[in-house]
Amino acid sequence: MSLPLGAAGTEQKRGYVEYVPPGYNTKQKWPVIIFLHGDGELDHGLTMDALSKFYGMCLVNRISANQWDAQKRFIVLAPQFSSYADRSASNVDAFIQYAKKLYSIDTTRIYLSAVSGGGVALGNYLNTYSGGEAAAVMPVACYVPPFDVKTVTKWKHVPTWLLCGSADSTVGVGNVMSVYNNLITAGAAVKPRVTLFTGLGHQGEVATDVYAPATNTHATEKTYNGTTLTPYGNIYDWLLTHHR
Repeated sequence: MSLPLGAAGTEQKRGYVEYVPPGYNTKQKWPVIIFLHGDGELDHGLTMDALSKFYGMCLVNRISANQWDAQKRFIVLAPQFSSYADRSASNVDAFIQYAKKLYSIDTTRIYLSAVSGGGVALGNYLNTYSGGEAAAVMPVACYVPPFDVKTVTKWKHVPTWLLCGSADSTVGVGNVMSVYNNLITAGAAVKPRVTLFTGLGHQGEVATDVYAPATNTHATEKTYNGTTLTPYGNIYDWLLTHHR
């Protein structure tokens, strides 16, 4: 992944890293993953030094190591946010609109995945735009605030797969399950998934290995307080089963 030419230009001032599939062309439409980073990657996004924070973990790291989607079917775009306040719903939406103009994107297959503090950006976007343009969302080691049925009802139609370590005391498994339970109560159009990795806490191991189906061998919990959980599987195949 790299800093696209002009990423810090006049139209789009938010720096980001990109991945485009081999054979990318504008004659066909491509699914896209918008990756929303955690607190450790906060920066101004206008230089490669700032954007290099992405390469230590998570999806960008797995793409760089060629350990992600074996078939390389997605455009991947990772915008960098500078602060907690910068993760506003309007900023996330502005980046998605920019991406739609610049890339040949299948607008029925826009997927959002967030890690750790990126759940703030994801929650802001989903809650404000009632799911917005998301065909599916995948929060990893994060929660999507707030935890109430009324708000979740706004985006209950968006397929959701929550993944977290079972010993994550930063996010709190109870908070992850709250999102799941609220979606169920709200009448989610597609039953949400929850995967808990046995004994893992809030560290890069979960946030990175989730994105590498071929090498992720971590055990997962079967149940949580009577709720049957989803075993880990190929997240990329799952994303592509959903479209708007």
